[in-house]
Amino acid sequence: MHSPADSSASRSSSPRPALSDRSQRLLTGLSTEDRLIEIGPSYNPVAAKAAGWNTRVVDHGSRAELVAKYSTAPEAPTERIEDVDVVWRGGPLEAGFAAGDVGTFTALIASHVLEHVPDPIGFFQSAATLLHPMRGSIRLALPDKRLCFDLFRPAATTGRVLAAHRGDGDRHTYADLFDHVAYLTRLAGRAAWAREPLTALFLDHTLEQARGNADAGTAATAGYVDCHAWQFTPASFELLVLELGVLGEIDWRIDWLEPQPAMEFLVSLSRPRELFTSVDVLQARRLALLRRMLLELREVTDQMLDTLAEA
Repeated sequence: MHSPADSSASRSSSPRPALSDRSQRLLTGLSTEDRLIEIGPSYNPVAAKAAGWNTRVVDHGSRAELVAKYSTAPEAPTERIEDVDVVWRGGPLEAGFAAGDVGTFTALIASHVLEHVPDPIGFFQSAATLLHPMRGSIRLALPDKRLCFDLFRPAATTGRVLAAHRGDGDRHTYADLFDHVAYLTRLAGRAAWAREPLTALFLDHTLEQARGNADAGTAATAGYVDCHAWQFTPASFELLVLELGVLGEIDWRIDWLEPQPAMEFLVSLSRPRELFTSVDVLQARRLALLRRMLLELREVTDQMLDTLAEA
């Protein structure tokens, strides 16, 4: 499982809910006495040490490296970048922690990280290793593919996530690197948006650029190349967690999931995984979530049709 390299498209150009409200929701039920892990906070931490949170910061570079990276980005307040405790450049997340830290953390927070991780199953398994077996929870902010540059890419399926876990867990596939560039879509120049008319959509890159990105990113001499490998709607993510739990790949269930006005939805997960009294009950639940996925996609399709009708 590779570290989540930062995505300028998804972080620097994206509208967000008011930080205080968003952070407050992601930190629901936690106190400054709890031991937390925050992955990839960059210049926008949820549980900032400066605000008194007992947070172990994990990022893909040191503080000095992050400050240098964002020094030319006017929208990035580099003074908010905090000291990085674990520089995560690859391998299992728990490898960056001392043996005595295993199983001691109350929550793991990751805002716009999971979609970048080549191996989501490995991510959830590492979280299970690091978090307290009874009290531990995962708090995620995930992009809603209907409200960002992933608009035209299909939602992640359990089969694809299983395949990634059995492949090279530190790098993205050729298909992911190609699709990330080929279908990257902006709305009036923005990489993310609220629920609004889908006017002025355009594709950012040519097919030749997409192939070049995939060729370069999978060359034998290439290092890690970042992309959005996974796309979610609220129902598709709920289905993914459920199915991976049923298959015994992860031991997590969703406690709450809340769509936001723009760009993303927030999720809290805890253990153990969801159990079902019978196969029939499980199948009915899966079918209900699949139907919800279609309704979610219908919502954005209707917006697009309304836009075309008004043109």
